[in-house]
Amino acid sequence: MEVEYLIEKLGRHLGGIDVEKVKSALRSRAEGAERILGIRLEETEAEVEAECRRIRGLLGRYKEEERRLTDLYRELKLLGVAPSDLEALKKRMREVRRRIRLYREIEKRCQGRSVSSQVGPQS
Repeated sequence: MEVEYLIEKLGRHLGGIDVEKVKSALRSRAEGAERILGIRLEETEAEVEAECRRIRGLLGRYKEEERRLTDLYRELKLLGVAPSDLEALKKRMREVRRRIRLYREIEKRCQGRSVSSQVGPQS
């Protein structure tokens, strides 16, 4: 964990941080770590939903770019452009497809999270 590394390496320079106390607080509960680090570790539901919307937007943009690049590739191929001249375009298409796969995977997690948060305890 990066925090443990920082605590051990910089603790003596930052006024003698008790390394074991900080480590135990980090392991035991989030509130202790939040207090010691001065940051929030857990995201609120609104932040999670905003992040999921952002991911969906990025996924839409990359799908549109993939469609545009595919159309361009087909058009250039019909015009008889040499395959060696299309390498940069192919590389860009691979990058876009890789990002689409990444964002789809993240979107699946968002969908799983939203479904589980909507389903409450059954009585």
